[in-house]
Order: sequence, then C-alpha cells, then structure tokens
Amino acid sequence: MNARLSVIRRVARKEYGCLNCCPGAADTKHGTAESAVTEQLDGRRSPAPGNGAIVHVARQAINDANGHLYGYELLFRGTAGATRADLDTDGATTQTILAAFAEFGAAELLGGKPGFINLTRKFLVGDLPLPFSPDAAVLEIVETIDLDPEVVLGALRLAAEGYRLALDDFTWTPESEPLLAVADIVKIDVLAMTWDEVLFTVEKCRPHPVRLLAEKVETQEVYERCIAAGFELFQGYYLGRPETMSIETLSPGQQLALHLIGRLGDPDATTEEIERAVRLDPAMVYRLLRIANSASTGSSRQVASIRDALVMVGLSRLRAWLILLSLNSDGRSESQMVGALTRARTCERVAELGRVVTPDTAFTAGLLDGIAEGLGLPASALLDRMPTLTPELSAALTGDPSHPLRRLLTAVRAYQHEDLEEAGRGPVPLPAMAEAYLQALAWTTETTRATARSNRSTRPA
Repeated sequence: MNARLSVIRRVARKEYGCLNCCPGAADTKHGTAESAVTEQLDGRRSPAPGNGAIVHVARQAINDANGHLYGYELLFRGTAGATRADLDTDGATTQTILAAFAEFGAAELLGGKPGFINLTRKFLVGDLPLPFSPDAAVLEIVETIDLDPEVVLGALRLAAEGYRLALDDFTWTPESEPLLAVADIVKIDVLAMTWDEVLFTVEKCRPHPVRLLAEKVETQEVYERCIAAGFELFQGYYLGRPETMSIETLSPGQQLALHLIGRLGDPDATTEEIERAVRLDPAMVYRLLRIANSASTGSSRQVASIRDALVMVGLSRLRAWLILLSLNSDGRSESQMVGALTRARTCERVAELGRVVTPDTAFTAGLLDGIAEGLGLPASALLDRMPTLTPELSAALTGDPSHPLRRLLTAVRAYQHEDLEEAGRGPVPLPAMAEAYLQALAWTTETTRATARSNRSTRPA
C-alpha cells in the first residue's frame, strides 16, 4: 500500500502539481453531496422505483483463466425482466449500491467475491459519497466520463484511500496514462474493437501493473485468443449472462433521511439522538440493519438494539448511506409503518410494565416482527438479512416459546389481532395490555401525522 501511495503522489504531482488526492483530502468537497441530493430531489432526474415492494439488481460473473469465479459486475435493473438500465447513470449507480449493500447484503449477493460497480462523475469527484469500505467493491470508471483534471484527481484520491479501480471499456489515450498508473484492472471490450486494436491496447497497458479483463467474450474462439494475448480475467455471454436478483423491501422516508443528514453534520449530534429519530421509521430501521449486516462481515459483534446497529455502522458512514437513501422516492405504505410502529411501542411499554425484558430490545423485536409481517415474511426469515442478533432477539423471532421476549411478542401480536385468550397469557394482565396498546397507538398516530405534516411543508413546489 505504501508503494501504491508513492505512485499516486508522484502522478498527482507530475500531472497537476498537487497532492489533494491523498487521504485526508476527502473533505474538500464539503457540502456538495447535500447539494447533489437537493438537485435530484428537485426533479432533475426520473424518480427511482422505491415504493416498498421489489428491488432488483443483476450480476454477471467474471472468471479467471482457470474458469474459477473471480467476482461479479453489478448492474441496475428497474424490473425483473429488464435487460438494461432505464435510469440516468447517477440514479442507476445509486440504486445498484443500495440494492447490493442495503437490501441483499454483500455476503449474500457476492458470496465473498468482489463486486464491480460503475461509477459516474459525481461519485468520482466527491459530489456523491461512497458509503462502503474500500474492500467492499471494485470501482469501474466508465468510458463515457471525460478524463478532465477533476475526474483524474478524484480517481487518484479514491485509489489513495484504498479503493480498487477498474477502467471500463478502456481505449488508450495520452490522457488515460495517469489512471493506468494507479488502476488495478483494465477492462477491454474485445467485441467493439478489431483484433489489432485489442492487441495495441494490451501493449499500451503492459508497462503498468494492471490485470487485463476481456469484456464481451461471446465465443470459445475469442476466449482462447484472449488467453493467448495475456488476459487474466473474462466476462461475456460465453461465460454467462447477467442474472437478475430480486428482493422485497421497505422504502425509508426522504424527509427523515434529510433530517438525519443534517443532524449527522452537527459535531454535537449524539448516537442517542440519532437513535430516537431512526426508530420512528420501520423502513429506516430495516435498511440500517441490512447495512449493519454488510458492515458486520467477519465480526462476532451481536445486535440487541437499534443503537447497537448504529454503532456497528458508524455515524460517519451512516451519513453517506443516508445521502443515497434520500435520493429514493418516498413511497412506503403508511398502514405497514403504523402497524409495525404500534407493535414495537406496545412491546416496549409492556416490557416496562412487566419488567421481564429490556424495553429497548422489546421495541426492536416488535419492530422487526412488524416489518416481517408487512413484507409478508415469517419473522425468522429476517434473520438471514440481519447482522448477528443477540440470542434473546433471535429466540423472539424464531419462535422459541420458552423465552420471555417471545412470550411478550406473542401476546402483543395476539392483542393486535384480537386474540384475547392468547394475549392474556402474556407478562401483564389484559387491562394493562389494553392501556399499553392504546398509548402506543396514540403515539404512533401522532408520530405519523407529524411526519406527514413535515413532508408536506418541505416538499418542493
């Protein structure tokens, strides 16, 4: 890594007379991410699908010369049957990142292999943030981006921060030399060039320590010629077509996301304050736990509450995720939100009255159970999408009848569904359960009304 930083500094000094691409320079674009959010919310792009139903992402295998899977390129898909992106490039990249890391989770979607993600100019120059760690993905610099000084410096900065860079559909020009010096992978479209042009491009890459990836490999003959020419990685229909993956989800509120972005920009903001805001939106909690699941790969840390998930993700990285989440349209089901919030608040209140489990954990259990019901899933199915939960939470969601939290959750759910006999077996008498439920319903109603008023007052005219 030190050798790579030396190369990056040398290229930056030679080409541009500066070192702003080095780690620590990421704050030079302060404030521009929020401006990009405002610009997109003003209707300057088509809204991304986000109505709390199904999200899609396609993945296409990338193999090595031995035929072993090396990684996947991740591609935006607006529908399960789509064969190409139908959003503008910024919107497609945003949706792909959210789908891959905040919906499916990197472990489930990629199986431990690197994911290749197309970056647009706004991500490269810092107008939009990258919310994942450098080891989570390979960043593709697409061929349609003009390689002006701002873009090249942005790429050098990302390389200095440890991100792996791939040059997509690469065609050599003198302007591309600074990027070849720091790129990890060069993708060459062997279908779009004559074979002499392919060999010329390969020769231009040889002085640099890059791996060559042949794109659009459609036949065995082309595959064998690419191996002979020195390519190490391969992608194309000969090896496999893109596979579209789909998953059911909830859509967080834009207004809450924007509010949290503002609070997270305040150095005095506390985890407790952010937790109080996040817990008001079941969809936001669901996304937070999905993001925590991606962040927890290889970690033994367990999650017992929303606060645990916030700590696992980190407030700085959470802010980057929220900026991307705020670009989604605000189309969640209010009835789902009310039901999940009411169940969570009732569980919390019953836990306070019965003193059998921690109220925070009871709130989280009720919220996850309500989210699962809204998605039409058994609560136990959520465990596959979550970070490692504490045994207490896992027992509540998997239906262990001997666990106090499960008994509490079962009683609250039964009361919501008017099964008073089952509700009466809970940790508090029925009159106390009724009082807790009514208090929760009043709190939820006021919360959703306040959110609706806030959305109406801040929506662009």
